[in-house]
Amino acid sequence: MSQMLRTMRAILNRNKDQHSIPVMDGNMSPNDALDRCAQVCAFDAPPDDMAFDANGALHVSVGARVLRQTASSVWEEVATLPGSVGGLVFHPDGRLLACVAGEGLALISAGATEWLREVGGQTLGCLTSVAVAQDGMIYLTQGSCQTGPEDWVVDLMQKNASGMLIRYDPSADKTQILLRKLAYPAGVVVTPDDQHILYSEAWAHTLTLCDRDGGARRQVVRNFPGYPSRLAPDGTGGYWVCIFGARTHLVELVLSDADFRTSMMAEIDPAHWIAPSLRATGSYKEPLQGGGIKKLGVVKAWAPPRSYGLVVRINSEGDIMESLHSRVGGTCHGVTAVQPRSDGLCVLSKGHQRLVRQQRGDADE
Repeated sequence: MSQMLRTMRAILNRNKDQHSIPVMDGNMSPNDALDRCAQVCAFDAPPDDMAFDANGALHVSVGARVLRQTASSVWEEVATLPGSVGGLVFHPDGRLLACVAGEGLALISAGATEWLREVGGQTLGCLTSVAVAQDGMIYLTQGSCQTGPEDWVVDLMQKNASGMLIRYDPSADKTQILLRKLAYPAGVVVTPDDQHILYSEAWAHTLTLCDRDGGARRQVVRNFPGYPSRLAPDGTGGYWVCIFGARTHLVELVLSDADFRTSMMAEIDPAHWIAPSLRATGSYKEPLQGGGIKKLGVVKAWAPPRSYGLVVRINSEGDIMESLHSRVGGTCHGVTAVQPRSDGLCVLSKGHQRLVRQQRGDADE
């Protein structure tokens, strides 16, 4: 009997640590809002992030380039960097800050490009997001110290937690690691009052608020139904949160079984791992097909998702206020960036290589 009680206690403790997947209902109920958005542009390579400059011009990171949309809606190249470009933001002094895979943070001005490549002896090869405070202080998230941004699936399957939150003072050229051992922090933003930092941890499915020195941490959202990444203020005190993939019970089961996961990673092509994806390929070798195919090959929108599109809006307390979805079979998966503007909400689908915009009022139709 004592052995049975110990076994039951171990199971309960394990389930408590793993967090059950929340049900998508209420303001999180699935819809096709992202698929109904108007397409602004389709890219020839996967886009990653976007930012507006002081004049309102939209900049998008696409592969190793940063593109700018002109007044005539033509895209022109403003920078080519030595690695894939991820997070973007503009500094108050006008410089463009770009996270470059395998390189670090590029601080781009009209005449030159400066670099922040390491902090405390740790190279910054997996920067995922960047934000700037009103005083010019820069905050960065390093997703992992063990893998690069292109190997995020590997990092998840290895169950790593080696990410960092970093502060950089460009005026004094001084860097400081504020937090370590984070579970793939993929988004960071300075709160509207300029007093706190909000950051996401994709593998922990959480949003956490802290002081600007990394202290007084408080979880704002404890358990998302997907993997949260970049954040953007919504203009009313809340935030838009990108969810680049939905969690499934099958993937959670694989993550709980070390022997199976190790064998899968050693023997199976990574494209066919039981793992989240930014976009389903439709290959017959992909997992989850038994739940995703109906008669005559019609994909069921309510099937377990291989990939998914999701953006949620939360208030300052972390309550879900609304959500925009692209369900199984949709065309706006793997959302990695969102930016509100006067004429609507811009959403970047890395999975389907699209920039779309939801016009004001569309969500109410």
